[in-house]
Amino acid sequence: MTPRDSEALVAAWCDLDRGAALLEADREIVEVSRPLRAVIAGFALAGGSDEEIYDACASLGRLIAQRGGSPTLASATIDHAGDALGVRPAAWLAPGRAAVAEAFMRAVLERAHQETLRGWEFPRCAVVLPGGVLVVAAGFPSDDPELLAEWAARIARAAALQGIRQAFVSGADGARTAVEEAFDVVGIRIAK
Repeated sequence: MTPRDSEALVAAWCDLDRGAALLEADREIVEVSRPLRAVIAGFALAGGSDEEIYDACASLGRLIAQRGGSPTLASATIDHAGDALGVRPAAWLAPGRAAVAEAFMRAVLERAHQETLRGWEFPRCAVVLPGGVLVVAAGFPSDDPELLAEWAARIARAAALQGIRQAFVSGADGARTAVEEAFDVVGIRIAK
């Protein structure tokens, strides 16, 4: 197959995905994913049974999620590839679809987890009372002493830079202790 033929197949795949696009992000993803689609098409036309095609499909799923694409695009794109490439039904399609969907979902969950963790960063986890006293909700969702210490150090540093000199800390024992120890290091007194 010539490069021109390969480009035509990828273009047909992109057309099918654009036709099913629900979001503007979907249409943008179709365009930026052309090189990755060419890789998947190459593996598919060479037989599609190699593990590399599934890795490429997973990369496409991550790309769709990271760029805010729809679950519809993630779920339909491999079927569209099979139609455009004329390889339906091929043995790699179902596992390829699964690789896209699993990677898409994993990336969405990772982003949600990161957003949840950002909710525990300063100033989101604290309120400054009149008189400059800080109240901290120490609820960082981890029992890992190293992660807790790093998180508490970020809070203490940010509070100290804002001139906080006294704080109340409430929350789970491990997180509360980590924040209190970090405040002690930067000279913020713990109010009881």
